[in-house]
Amino acid sequence: MRSKLKYTLLGSILAVLLATTACQKEYYLDSGLSRPEFNGSMLQYLESKPVLFDTLVQVIKLAGLETNFRDSNFTFFAPADSTINSTMQYFNFELKRLGEDTISVLSDLSTEFWKSTLYNYMFRAVKGLEDYPQLDLLNKQAFPGEFSRSVGGRVMNIGGVFTSARGVKYQGYRYLNISYVPNEAAPYNSWIATRVATCNIKPKNGIVHVLAYATDVDDKIDGVGYGPHFFGFNPVDAWVLARYYGIKKQTN
Repeated sequence: MRSKLKYTLLGSILAVLLATTACQKEYYLDSGLSRPEFNGSMLQYLESKPVLFDTLVQVIKLAGLETNFRDSNFTFFAPADSTINSTMQYFNFELKRLGEDTISVLSDLSTEFWKSTLYNYMFRAVKGLEDYPQLDLLNKQAFPGEFSRSVGGRVMNIGGVFTSARGVKYQGYRYLNISYVPNEAAPYNSWIATRVATCNIKPKNGIVHVLAYATDVDDKIDGVGYGPHFFGFNPVDAWVLARYYGIKKQTN
């Protein structure tokens, strides 16, 4: 009897320990941080995640925006390094097609290009997921999200998307979506949508939402498809901007 009681008690203790450990996960289902505060600046947060943001940090420095990311308060939708690399690959494809030298280092592109493109991801108002209105990408008229101008003046759409659960619409988890709006005259047309993978990270200045990098064109949530994200949202527009500001030719 004592042996049976001993193992019953031991099993109960293990069950409690497992339950406690399970509650200490870093991320929720919607990828929002359970402990979102970061004891440092926004720049320090990005520097602390070199696997994701090593190239992004270089771009911030090339753009001359280190002080902004260290001291200013704003909302930043952070693109992963893979998105920058994909855009550079697109640029080099176009340069090869034109018979021109390809880009070998990030500094081949001008400060103005990096700054203008980064501005698309920066917003003056500090807002978390809970601060944005509901967005339904398949029913924009009913739930349009929020049109907002980035620091660079580009009109973007940002909203919280409510997923379905057990067949019931809008009853599932919520995630944040940001969309590039190509034409202000037709603001509901031809959006380039990108979902947020991790939201509401709170360094000492501002707030960071980390963008997802979908590599599968069939990646769908409730019928909404997400393709790969390119730095600048639209690689064609980014290419035109890069050519406008000029591409440097490195000499040995």
